This record gives sequence, structure tokens and C-alpha cells, in this order.
Amino acid sequence: MTPPNKRPDYDVLIVGAGPVGLLLAATLGARGIRTLVAEERSSPPVQSMAIGITPPSLRIMSRFGLDEELIRQGVRIDTAKVHEDGEYLGEVSFSRLPSAYQFILSLPQAMTLKILANHVEGCQSVKLIRGMQFAGLHQTGDGVTTVIRECNTGTSFEVHTRYVVGCDGHGSAVREALNIRFDAKFYPPQFVMADFDDDTNLGIEAHLFFGSEVSIESFPLPGGRRRWIVMARGAGDIENESYIPDTVARLTGYRLNHSRRSFSNSFRPKRLLAHQFHQDRVILCGDAAHVMSPIGGQGMNTGFADAELLGELLPRILSGDAAATQFAFYNQVRRRAFRIASNRAARGMWLGTRTGSLGSFFRKTVIRHFLFRNPLKKRLPGYFAMLTIPPSSFSRLQQAHHR
Repeated sequence: MTPPNKRPDYDVLIVGAGPVGLLLAATLGARGIRTLVAEERSSPPVQSMAIGITPPSLRIMSRFGLDEELIRQGVRIDTAKVHEDGEYLGEVSFSRLPSAYQFILSLPQAMTLKILANHVEGCQSVKLIRGMQFAGLHQTGDGVTTVIRECNTGTSFEVHTRYVVGCDGHGSAVREALNIRFDAKFYPPQFVMADFDDDTNLGIEAHLFFGSEVSIESFPLPGGRRRWIVMARGAGDIENESYIPDTVARLTGYRLNHSRRSFSNSFRPKRLLAHQFHQDRVILCGDAAHVMSPIGGQGMNTGFADAELLGELLPRILSGDAAATQFAFYNQVRRRAFRIASNRAARGMWLGTRTGSLGSFFRKTVIRHFLFRNPLKKRLPGYFAMLTIPPSSFSRLQQAHHR
């Protein structure tokens, strides 16, 4: 790999080549903005936490012709069925969404990254370098000098750009370098998840198996696989490789083959919100700015909307629009969108993790007699598909802002 020149002529440095950083790079590349993307990992990850891509995100991807490729490789989930202690309660159908995409797309994040990276590497004004670690920055009146370090050799280089965007995840080194404080909250529930070859008859439907003991979620994946997410009752469940197959078999009747497990992980949901999303010429985007519970699959998609808006604002700033005004607008709009999405995720997680006979009875009552009754039932598909989150595109936001 050839390291960048000591003082390259880039307009924007993006730290982090995750899905949000790559989407921002694609957006800037489409405008001809000279962009450098620096990624610490020498190769893309092969494991995937996030799998759901919502209709608003597919709309964003369509600007680069990537929606068709994502859909070709993914699984269209148009129905989510809900159960309580073995009793079928009803379903949410996405088949009538007021969108060109009447489904939630299931696609492992690793595959999404590959599609985005292939596109970015074809953008003439964008350069993607891997194996380069962010090591600090210094802002001046006309730009930012960032130190990046080659992971293999430890050799450091200075990169001078007009702006820097931190897309380097929940443990953001960029955010830390700016000394931006954040509020963090850890939720009590813990979960374990794993992908298995799909021997069930569940097809391409998502299934939520709630119950008095634990909750179980199940989603189809490409390649004839299925993801299972099971609420853990304690540390022993997290460490027990048999916990997911045993629990799924006991509570749903579906038997999973231990030898056909392709991925497993555990997590405890948390919420993180930076006190500010920018400092002078440095901006935070995606998980570097905010983190929400992954239950409901809204985190990555909220980050995509961050990238879309920032991709509209940065070219305007580079052309002479007042940076402080535009970044304040970004901060205001994306904080509001995050609060709405994260509160929804937290409410859904709270309802889904009630245990015991009373908790199960309460959830069944709420779902059957409240959520699955009109008028709320008609609103659920758009709610879960994130169609009712504030718009991220610049033109629509400007219209809403001036009303």
C-alpha cells in the first residue's frame, strides 16, 4: 500500500470505512468532492451485527444505483409475525407501504460493506486506504491536520484537509480527540444471537416469539440461513453455546443444528448521545455521534440518514455557505431524528423483554387489543419501516424548516 502524500489536496477526510462512512464517501464522490477515507482495519469484517435495511435507506442507495444490487443479494421481508407463549397474535405486513420498497431488506452488514466499497473505489474523486489508524488532529483557520498511522509499520503521516468527519463507531477516537462528552445509558437486558442454516418452514418471514420466560427474534438471511436473537437470563446463558438451540427448541419447537452455526455474538444494548455533533471543522456521523438499542434495527439506518444530510451540506459549505449555520442545522435535525428513533427502539425493547406471567399477559393485551387494532395497526408498517422518522434529504428538510 502506498501511503498518502504528506500534505495531500483533499477537501474531506472520513475516518472509518463502515457502512456510514462509505455511504458518505459515495455521496461526496458523486459531487466530485476530493475525499480520503481512512480505515483502521486492513480488510473488511466478515461478521455482521446489523442486517436490516429500511426503505428510506434503499431510497438513498438508489441515488448511486446500489439499491438494485443490495436487493439482488438480500432477502425481502414483507411480513413480521408475532407470537406470545406459542399463541399467534397477528402480523405486520409491509406489502402496502407508501414506498417503492415495500419490504425490509435483510442483508448482512459485511455484504452491504462490500457493495458500498466497490462503488466508492470506482469514484474518481475518492481514495480509500485501509490499515491506517487515526492518531490525532489539529484544527487551524483554514483546515484540519490529521495524523494517521500505518498499523503494520507504525509510520505516521500528516494529512491536511478542509474538513474531517468521524465515522469511526461508538468508541470514536475522533470524538475522544475533540474531548466531546457524551451521555451513555446501558439497558438491563442482554442478548445472544447466532446464524444457522435454516431448516425451518418460516421462509422469508420475520418472527417474534415473545413469552413469559424470554423473548426470541428470528430473521431470514441470504444463502438459506436464519438469524436467531434470544434474550439471556444471566452470564451463564451468554457463555453456553447450547443456550440458543436449546431455548429455541423448547419455546418454538424449531430445532437448530449446532454444527451449522456460522456466526454468534452477545450484546447488551446501550444508548449514547454526544453533547455536540461538530466542533469547528470536525463533524461526527453515525455511531460516533449516537448509538441506540439494536433491537428493531434502526441504528445503521439512522446513520445512513446522517450521511445523506451531511453529504448535501458539505458541498454547500465547500462552495462558500456559512459552515457554522449548516453544521448547526445538521446538529439540530439529526439529534431530533436520533431521539425519535432511539426512543422507539427503547420502547420496543422494553415491551419485548417483559417476563413472568404478568409481563406476558400485559404484552399480549397491548399487542392484541391496542397495537393490532385500527387505527394503530395501519400505522405500524410505516413506523417499523422508519418512514415516519423526520426526512433527511436537504430539500425536504428545508421545506419543513421554513414552514
